[in-house]
Amino acid sequence: MSEQFEFPVKTTSLSCLHAIEHFGLGRYGDSLDLNGHKKGIKNLANCLMTGGTLYLSTPIGRPRIEFNAHRVFDINYLLELFELNDLTLKEFSYVNDNGDLVEQADAHSDAAKRNFNLAYGCGIFELIKN
Repeated sequence: MSEQFEFPVKTTSLSCLHAIEHFGLGRYGDSLDLNGHKKGIKNLANCLMTGGTLYLSTPIGRPRIEFNAHRVFDINYLLELFELNDLTLKEFSYVNDNGDLVEQADAHSDAAKRNFNLAYGCGIFELIKN
């Protein structure tokens, strides 16, 4: 997903489950692109009509790239990317390091600013296109 492209028909709902963390790392034959995840989020947002919903899950915790496998994202960084792409957080849940699902967590809390002290959790975001 190196280019942004226009879709002739936009959708009301789209899911991207455990994919965005791989974009641009070359593991699946794609070109190396440090901004692959940013371009991917932009293209996902572009597929949605206003008011459409994006369901996105990705690793969260101490931010890093585990080359060439995947990225682990900082929650605040993701929230900034979503905002830059006209996406508003509707709901956030996560799976912690013990495998427990924490539903309807506050992604703007002090604990979230510390990524809930996760080493390798799974963030589950429900986003609305503005």
